[in-house]
Amino acid sequence: MALSSMRAREKGGSKRRGSGLILGLLLTVAGVASAGLASQNARAQRPSRDDVEAAYLFNFGKFVRWPPESGRGPLAICVAAQDSFGAALQKLVAGEQINGRPLQVRALNRPEGVGGCSILFIGPGPQLEAFLAAVAGKPILTVGDAPDFLVRGGTIQFVLMEDHVRFSVNLSAASHSGLGLSSELLKVAVSVTGRPGTGGAQ
Repeated sequence: MALSSMRAREKGGSKRRGSGLILGLLLTVAGVASAGLASQNARAQRPSRDDVEAAYLFNFGKFVRWPPESGRGPLAICVAAQDSFGAALQKLVAGEQINGRPLQVRALNRPEGVGGCSILFIGPGPQLEAFLAAVAGKPILTVGDAPDFLVRGGTIQFVLMEDHVRFSVNLSAASHSGLGLSSELLKVAVSVTGRPGTGGAQ
């Protein structure tokens, strides 16, 4: 085999291994949740979609760069969704930190309460547009699972593929919010739309 072909194969294999490691990191908490369920029941059970999305949401914070002026206090993960998701997230992040910042989970009922949020999960519903409008231009990572979440201006959208939760990214929305998204995160997204600006990919 030609040396150039071997190097190409090695490079491709390295990229796949790297992407697999990143995806594994993103799902670490979900794996722990699954192991916990298995130990509590006679047969192993898969984590719920809420558990997996909560694990992703927690780990997304490790791949985001917020502008310096956004503060260095507790990192607030806000949830504008049904109570079951907030409960799953609260259980997962208890006692955790991201870059030395302790995590807080806040439930939101009104768009006016987005002040102080670093990450905002917005569930599908009639207030989706109002929440997105409330955070427009603010350094807040928006995540949701509505089918047209990215089209409406959200940054990360959960998608279900062959019964597995994955995600797509809107780089333009991240840039508009002044956020930087790690290129490592983008490698494992199923799709990336838009272009980076002042935030963009790091």
